[in-house]
Amino acid sequence: MKHSIGFRLNALFVLLVTALLGCSGALSYWSMRGQLLEQYQRTRDAVQQRLQINLVNPLWNFDIATLEENLAAELQPPVQGIVVYSDLDERMAAVGVTQPDTQPGGHEERVEFALHNRAREDGRLLGRVQMTLSRQEMESTLDEQIWRRLAEIFALDVLLVTALSLSLRLLVLKPLTALRDALNLAAQHRGPPAALRLPSERRDEFGEVVRGFKRIARRLADDLEARRRAESEIRQAYEDLQQTQATLVQSEKMAALGGLVAGVAHEINTPVGIAVTGASVLAEETRRCAAQLQAGNLKKSQVEGYLQTAAESAELILANANRAAHLVQSFKQVAVDQTSEARREFNLARYLDEVVESLRPTYKRLPIEVSVDCATDIQLDSYPGALAQVVTNLLVNAVTHAFPEGQSGRIEIVARAEEGWVSLRFEDDGQGIADEHLPRIFEPFFTTKRGSGGSGLGLHVVYNIVTQRLGGQIRVASAPGQGTRFNLRIPLIAPRPAEEAT
Repeated sequence: MKHSIGFRLNALFVLLVTALLGCSGALSYWSMRGQLLEQYQRTRDAVQQRLQINLVNPLWNFDIATLEENLAAELQPPVQGIVVYSDLDERMAAVGVTQPDTQPGGHEERVEFALHNRAREDGRLLGRVQMTLSRQEMESTLDEQIWRRLAEIFALDVLLVTALSLSLRLLVLKPLTALRDALNLAAQHRGPPAALRLPSERRDEFGEVVRGFKRIARRLADDLEARRRAESEIRQAYEDLQQTQATLVQSEKMAALGGLVAGVAHEINTPVGIAVTGASVLAEETRRCAAQLQAGNLKKSQVEGYLQTAAESAELILANANRAAHLVQSFKQVAVDQTSEARREFNLARYLDEVVESLRPTYKRLPIEVSVDCATDIQLDSYPGALAQVVTNLLVNAVTHAFPEGQSGRIEIVARAEEGWVSLRFEDDGQGIADEHLPRIFEPFFTTKRGSGGSGLGLHVVYNIVTQRLGGQIRVASAPGQGTRFNLRIPLIAPRPAEEAT
């Protein structure tokens, strides 16, 4: 495995050895190259010097045979060929390669020098010599050295990897693997620390690790036992607190729903009573008209009067029945949502209108105006009952605390869609919240009207629903005499609880 210690150590040592041998080989290569080049230059200069001495007499005497013998004697590597020309540029003798390869990258070199008769005082020019030399032998020697060095590096890498792998396997990896397996089994151990089975203790670093692990295991076992007892006590207290809180919140919700039922029942009594009165008038007129018809003394004016009464009664009954049906429908949807906590898709503007309409009996007889400003195209996939509970608690809280008895005021509910979110602003122009009370309004059981029926759970329930059930945020801004503003930000698609997501 490429992530194992053995693999990484082998790779590290191979890289280090290869780098060291490569640097050593490079230094050796350049040193040998310099030596061979220096030897090549000395050979070239020596051949040139001998030719300048040995060719003068044969060339002066036109002794071609001796001239060729001297040239043949010098035809040894790196000399490839020699050509002698007279002072009139006539070719006198030649041996070896006389047409060197002058293409780019070739290893051949042409050297030309003059021949002078040093025996004469004027040093007369006798001719010139063209000598062709090749560095091929030198390059072959260098190439052979490179391949030899590469073979040495490869052999040494193989030997090092083999020796290091065996050493690591015997001295490190095998004990480390045994320790790893023992620790994995110890991680699944559920008994006391004394029952742990670890490798036999050694007198090296692994033995120190085993002994240290045993000490840690004993310490952790003691700590875990103490923590387990503390967690059990905390869990029991938390469950009791959750149960108490759930009971109080449910009582708060049922109390709000009970008030809503009483208000709607009182509100619906008027249209139902008017409809019953209209139906009674219509029934009485119908019986009177039928009796006159049977007696045979029904007049046209009486029929016209009956028809007018019937039309007025039917219009009155229909209008008040629709009014009652609208109240019942609004109350039914809100009440079902608050009791079921079901998740569904709904139109925010329509639902806010239904919630506010169902709460109208709460503020109908007060000089308070409630307005809803919401875009009609906002669709939520969320919990309408939770949202209704939030709006109900905020509205009831404003009616209860924001406006002293008899004071007129205005409550605005404004909703706007953002990218994936809804910004909901609930604002009143009432007396505001005192500075010392503002940081505590979301605390449970905090209320400024304890003796007037306030439970202190309304805004606490709002905070929990917005931040947990609806997955949003809520902030409050207020000052004495300047009203109160709640800014809510909830997602268009509410997060699903863990039990629903699974």
